[in-house]
Amino acid sequence: MRDNGDKELDCGYLWGKGRIALNDSENSGSAYAPPQDYNFFGSFTHSIDEKGRIIIPNAYRMALGETFSIGPTRSINGVALYPNKVFDQILSELNSLNPRDDLITQYKDMFYSLSTRDMQKDAQGRILLPQKLRKTFLENAQDVEIKGSYNIIRILDATKAAENEKNFFANLPTVLEHLRNSGP
Repeated sequence: MRDNGDKELDCGYLWGKGRIALNDSENSGSAYAPPQDYNFFGSFTHSIDEKGRIIIPNAYRMALGETFSIGPTRSINGVALYPNKVFDQILSELNSLNPRDDLITQYKDMFYSLSTRDMQKDAQGRILLPQKLRKTFLENAQDVEIKGSYNIIRILDATKAAENEKNFFANLPTVLEHLRNSGP
């Protein structure tokens, strides 16, 4: 893996111009085109209850579907909820990668081991966060930020989410300059 500002894994052709982008929002110019009916936007703060459950905001429930997948983000630095079509596309792309490449195999093994298929919401719209995901990415968080990221839903420790937002605004001039220089 190399780092040039965005983390990426060189491996051929997926998720954007000759590489897999490990950044969940980087899909421009790639063969990957998520379905257009996913509109996960906005941010909500909820508590994790004593059983390890969180409430999925109403705004996300219908698009997420009756069953969905939960796992790490593509950069394996947080928790994500994936509509099944999006998750199936990711699995298809991962499974097309060179199985003899040790780094790719390590990435795939970690992604698969942290993922769970066929998740469902209960009648109150709650889901049980798998213990390994909670321990790995949310540690002892009591409150989480549940935020839309176009075709996935990200779940972050609310304290870390606030730090990320503060850092984003501190770096906003650089971000805007990068945006001006990177597209049509």
